[in-house]
Amino acid sequence: MFDDKADTREKLILVAIRMFAEQGFAGVSMRTINSAAGTRNSSAVHYHFGNKAGIIQAIFDKLEAELRPLFDRLVEELKARHAEQKLVVEDVVMALQLPFWVLYNTPGYGKHAVKLLARLIQEADGEMQDLYNRYIQEPAVGLFDLLQGLMPNKREQHLKFQLVHCLMSTISGMATMNQLSRTPLGDIRFEQDLEMLLSYVQYVSHGMGCESTDVQFDMGFWGRYTEYLMPGQMSAEISQVG
Repeated sequence: MFDDKADTREKLILVAIRMFAEQGFAGVSMRTINSAAGTRNSSAVHYHFGNKAGIIQAIFDKLEAELRPLFDRLVEELKARHAEQKLVVEDVVMALQLPFWVLYNTPGYGKHAVKLLARLIQEADGEMQDLYNRYIQEPAVGLFDLLQGLMPNKREQHLKFQLVHCLMSTISGMATMNQLSRTPLGDIRFEQDLEMLLSYVQYVSHGMGCESTDVQFDMGFWGRYTEYLMPGQMSAEISQVG
């Protein structure tokens, strides 16, 4: 099945995605990838990728090829909706979900690929994080600009934080969906995955779509927990958050 060089290279990438997803980046060597792929050439990984960084780069190239066209299409179509005054926050949040949802449901390696991205969020060093940022930055900026156009009065820092947190929780959430049958609240799986996706989009949109970023808590009550909320800072300072 994998006879020529291109097929061997693709097989090594798919095996590396699975192994990095299961064992982490530090726990996988080029030798173990080569062995798991069952290639006849013991130096196949080195031949095709040079080093570990090379195969990680190749994985990102593959994932970008899967994700980027859909991201670009969504951003352009949402720009058109915005020009027609039809755009809502739910559209932008769905646009962030959909490419990763498509990746997750890609036969063969999709679930491993999403799990690998979730590991990257937790484990990546500076260099790898920079690599990840380069791939995702342009779509993220495009979605941010759309949100900012919808909510020009919202604080930029709050909106950026919420969008990035949505991105991180989307990837981490999809990577752990197999755990939904055993949660502290029991089995919370949906009969239809689409209903689960829409429920999440609704939840995120209602928070992200709020123009006000002022804290609405009773700070007289929560001030008594300052030692937990803001260790080492004065109680009065908590009222400045927002």
